[in-house]
This record gives sequence, C-alpha cells and structure tokens, in this order.
Amino acid sequence: METIDSKKTDKNQLPPDQVSPKEVVNRVILFKDQLIRSWKLLAIFMVIGGAIGFIIDFNTDKRPTYTGYITFNLGGGSSQGGLGELGNLAGMFGLGGGAPDANIFTGENFMYYVVSKPIITRSLLKEVDTTANHKDLMVNYYINKSGIRDDEWEDDDTLRNFRFIRGKDPKTFTRLENKALDGVFNRIKGETSIAQLDRKSSFLTLRTGMHAEMLAATWLDVLLETVQEDFTEKQNRKTREMLVLMENRRDSLGRVLGRNDSNLARYIDQNQQVVVAEGQLQQSKLTRNSTFLQQLYYGAVQSVDNLKLSLIKEAPLFTIVEPVSLPLFKETHEPFAFQAGIVMGLILGLIFIFLRQTFYSIMQS
Repeated sequence: METIDSKKTDKNQLPPDQVSPKEVVNRVILFKDQLIRSWKLLAIFMVIGGAIGFIIDFNTDKRPTYTGYITFNLGGGSSQGGLGELGNLAGMFGLGGGAPDANIFTGENFMYYVVSKPIITRSLLKEVDTTANHKDLMVNYYINKSGIRDDEWEDDDTLRNFRFIRGKDPKTFTRLENKALDGVFNRIKGETSIAQLDRKSSFLTLRTGMHAEMLAATWLDVLLETVQEDFTEKQNRKTREMLVLMENRRDSLGRVLGRNDSNLARYIDQNQQVVVAEGQLQQSKLTRNSTFLQQLYYGAVQSVDNLKLSLIKEAPLFTIVEPVSLPLFKETHEPFAFQAGIVMGLILGLIFIFLRQTFYSIMQS
C-alpha cells in the first residue's frame, strides 16, 4: 500500500521547471493582497510621476509649429565642361567618381552653402512686404513674429526693443547690431534645413518650421531668392570681370576712333587742293589708322555681345517644382507628460511592490 501511495504521489507532482495553475492563482491573490496593503506606496509613485509630468508640461512650448517647404531644381550653367548639365547634376549628389569636387555649388557643399551665415544674413537684411502697404527688413519681421523676444531675449530689455535700420551696410554694424543679428541667425538656422527630395532625383527641398505661418512662408521665398542671386553672382564672376574689361576697351577704342575720324575729316577739309606727296601721305596715315581702329572697335563690340550672351548661358536656372502653399502644415503641442507621468508612476510602483514581495518570500524561505 505504501508503495502504491508513493507512486500516486509522485505521479501527481509536477516537474520542478513547471508551475501549476493553482500556484499561479495563489500568487496572483497574494500579489493582490500585497497591493491592497501597499496602496499608499503605489499612490506615492503615481503622485511623483504626475508631478514630474506636470512640471514638464508647464515648461513645454505649447505654441503650434507651422512647417513649410519649397521643392526646386537647380539646372543650367553651360560652363561646367565635360558632361555639361548631366555631369553637373551627377557631381552635385556625389554620383561621379574621383576625388570630391572643390566647387561650393556641388554635393554637400551646396547644402552647407544654402544655410551658411553669409546667405542667411543677406536674406535677413532684405526688404519684405509685412502688411499690405508696409515694407520692412526680414530680420525685423522675424523679431516681431518668431517669439525670439520672449524666448532667447526675455531677460534683455535692450534686445527686446531693438530694431535694425534699413539701408545700413553690415560692415558698419555696431556691437549691439551684430549681437542681435547673431542671435537671430543661430535661431533661424536651427529652423531651416535643405535636403535632397529623393536619392534618384535632382530635386531639392528647402524646409522650415516656425510659430508664425506667414513668417515661415515669407522666409522660404526670401531665402531661395537670395540663394539664386548669390549663386548667379558667384557663378558668373569671371565672365562679369571680362565683360567690364571689354566694355572699357570698347569705350576707349570708340573715343580714339572718334578723335582720329575728326582729325581725318579736318585734314581733308583743309587740304582739298593739295597734291604734294607729303600731304597725301598724312591723309593715307589717318585713313589707315581709322580703318584699323574700326576693326578693333567692331571686334570689341562683338566681344561684349558674346560675353553678355555667355552670362545668360552660364546663369544657373532655379526651377520651383512645388512653391510654398498656404495653409502650412500645423503641428500642435498638446500636453501629455502629466498623464504619462501617472502611468509611469503606476508601472514603477507595481514593479517595486512585486520585487519587494519576491524579496520577502525569498528571505522567509
């Protein structure tokens, strides 16, 4: 009988690595009872989590953010040589082989160039339409609408009341003006980005996110316009220098040719009846000089025209694929840290109570 009972007992026992449903229910009941006894501790965790979340919500900026973008394509410029526009686009996005291109208008260089300090500063000092019949500098418009006065300049009354003067050369800015401009630049650069729209395309997207909708839309238009102007000036700088040189040469030749023709006409009028060889020699000399100067002058005129055509051919073409469209995408910042803090406090409290109960059980065993 004892042998049979022992066999039955062994048969009913589970292996050490398994837990019976009855034991699971018992443990759940024990944990429930432990929660009831430790409700104050659980409430403390939830209160602490809620308090931390409330502090985070209180310090979080609740203003909506308006996100706008412009998609454009950069083309044109026949002076690239080699593969022309295809080679230019391939080099712009690093698709060509060989060493990196030192041109600032290719690849990552162009991405940095668009948001560089000279470009952003030039854009900020442009005049824009702030209202129907009022123009102001972009930097003043940004100071008024961006919220920088209440954020970065909250404790500086001098900067809060500061305004830039139109038409002033940035090289003559005072220390205060440079400080204000640097503050605006550091903030607006963080709000502006440029990226390739797709790995297989040559389209670029200029994007910004600000607290004022019209400010964001205006900034994108002004920045792209400035990039196009500065890009064109730098791309055609050598051709423009040659154009100025040839225009000066053309004007100089025109003046010399005019004086020579006047001397020739005067000499002919004064010596119409002269048949002396020396007189004819002087007239031939003036005629020869006039012909030679005419050839040089017409060549200079043709060179000036060719250089002007080269400026048009070499000018980069900015094609806006998707302009800024209103209304911009609005992103609201609803406070949620308070609710999340309560939930996290509840979870941490449950974990703490469970670990404490497990520790007591081990110690009792």
